[in-house]
Amino acid sequence: MTLFPKLLLVPLLLISVQISLAQSTLPISPEMQRSYKKGTRDKNGAPGKNYWQNTADYTIKVAFDPITRELKGTVNIAYTNNSPDTLNHLLFKLFPNLYQKEAMRTMQVAPDDLGDGVHISKLSIDNKVWDNTNLVTRGTNLTARKVSVLPGQKIRVVVDYDYQLNKGSFIRTGQVDTGAFFIAYFFPRIAVYDDIDGWNEYPYTGHDEFYNDYGRFETEITLPGDYQAWATGDLINTDEVYNPAFAKKIREAGETDVVTDVITTEDLKAGNITVNKKSNTWKFRAENVTDFAFAISNHYVWKALSLVVDPQTGRRTRVDAVFNPMHDAYLPVINYARNTVKAISYDFPHLPFPYPHETIFDGLDAMEYPMMVNDLPFKTREETVELTTHEVFHTIFPFLVGTNETKHAFMDEGWATLSEFLLHPLVDPDAPIDYDISDVNKSAGTEQDVPIMTLTPQLYGKARFSNKDLKPALGYLYVKEMLGDPLFLKALQQYIHTWQGKHPTPYDFFYCMNSASGVNLNWFWNNWFFNKGIPDLAIGAVSHTGKNYKIQVQNLGTEAVPVHLAVTYTDGSKELINRNISCWATGLKVISLNFVAKKQVNEIVLGTGLDADTDKSNNTWKP
Repeated sequence: MTLFPKLLLVPLLLISVQISLAQSTLPISPEMQRSYKKGTRDKNGAPGKNYWQNTADYTIKVAFDPITRELKGTVNIAYTNNSPDTLNHLLFKLFPNLYQKEAMRTMQVAPDDLGDGVHISKLSIDNKVWDNTNLVTRGTNLTARKVSVLPGQKIRVVVDYDYQLNKGSFIRTGQVDTGAFFIAYFFPRIAVYDDIDGWNEYPYTGHDEFYNDYGRFETEITLPGDYQAWATGDLINTDEVYNPAFAKKIREAGETDVVTDVITTEDLKAGNITVNKKSNTWKFRAENVTDFAFAISNHYVWKALSLVVDPQTGRRTRVDAVFNPMHDAYLPVINYARNTVKAISYDFPHLPFPYPHETIFDGLDAMEYPMMVNDLPFKTREETVELTTHEVFHTIFPFLVGTNETKHAFMDEGWATLSEFLLHPLVDPDAPIDYDISDVNKSAGTEQDVPIMTLTPQLYGKARFSNKDLKPALGYLYVKEMLGDPLFLKALQQYIHTWQGKHPTPYDFFYCMNSASGVNLNWFWNNWFFNKGIPDLAIGAVSHTGKNYKIQVQNLGTEAVPVHLAVTYTDGSKELINRNISCWATGLKVISLNFVAKKQVNEIVLGTGLDADTDKSNNTWKP
């Protein structure tokens, strides 16, 4: 069995890129140097001959009480040590301990939500119970000491646990209202042990996100009888929890392009949706995913449809919008989500959507999970389009391609932000597009600014959003323009295909893009990702003899930004003159552009809304 459904690659076009680029090398960290020496990674951007990663399959059984908010259950983990190392301890992640009284946090939590965190009633490894003297908890990290897991060894870990879900202070998980909950990061899990850092010891403190191994999830969720559940993976006992009419509508939604009202307000009033029992157990199965999350409600409506995402096989993906019927802002979400899934499959990155469903749930956040999105009912149409697109696009990064968000969030957030630029017109052609990149312009070169390659936990203040979201997105956009769409898409697809189901580092990405495109982009990776720079272009001298114009464009800053000149004639018509970032590759500080004016020139303006520039006062020339 392949790790993921076969991806459809766009036919590779024979493209010759006539770019002469300055050769340079990337500053290689000691961790990466060791990986190259060990052969776990290759400098062509692919996994090395000795690449490995550990796996963990989870069987989870939990019961949740919406009144007390107590979640209690057992997680059974089949863990395989594929590394060449003997593991002398196991590191677990207890993410609900973000709300533990003593835990370290970077986000504010209301006093009423602080508690004792996760209570472990029993933890056993291969049927041997570990007592508290060998279990050490520090915030969201739990260490089981005196363990010996040999290379290639498989072990069985069983954890009985419980905790109380937060009522307020919603940080990716918690109570939405009295009858709706989004429950994520709810089970003890074994941390990633990889070839770069060994155990991933970064604690979860609220801001920074996650890094998990791939595995299979078999999950049973027991709820009061009037609640429904939506989750990562397939619901495998639909007929056991839904009455026949609703089970039929769910199946129909998975087979039609037309929106199906699976649950309406009238259905909620009638109260005959789920099987009439005191409690129901919802069973879900997910293969080859990095996480599992679920949402529940007793008063949400449900709209669904599906679409063919792989024309070669006819495979379909069902798209769901599950929301409070009082939130009218959620009404267009089903179509926005569908259009995003379609755009991913057929436009960018032009790969079949990899999962059987994508559910958008009306919550108190904007956060992604495998096959699940928790989104606010946003106030504006523009926000709704952008954030729906952004969160759904995370399906590719960090889920299909398992990037390490705890270290390099730009490897997923940058791509999701780029999707806002590129897919917005496809998701809603009539929605206004006026993306604000002022955070980059305001923070560039300041004391708080840092290189994009700075580890995510070290990003603070003005630099945080700029360097993990906006600036990498702009960098990807500028490379796309330089390579041209066909070659950029070919290189990106090769990166995704090479690293799907695996854990790439930034170096793997940089080198893979170089190899796949046939273009040495190290000069730009250095300039834009490794250095703290200032983007600042200006129009210099403008001269002309009759209709023959010569325009000098100066790079007053230190970063490569594309040159986009808009020549406006006196009759209001425009002409565009462009140079991609390669014009700065050899270190030039001034370039000259010549053009023949078709009419009388009124003004020349440098830059577009997606061109970073810290000083735009020198970007306009008038005769």
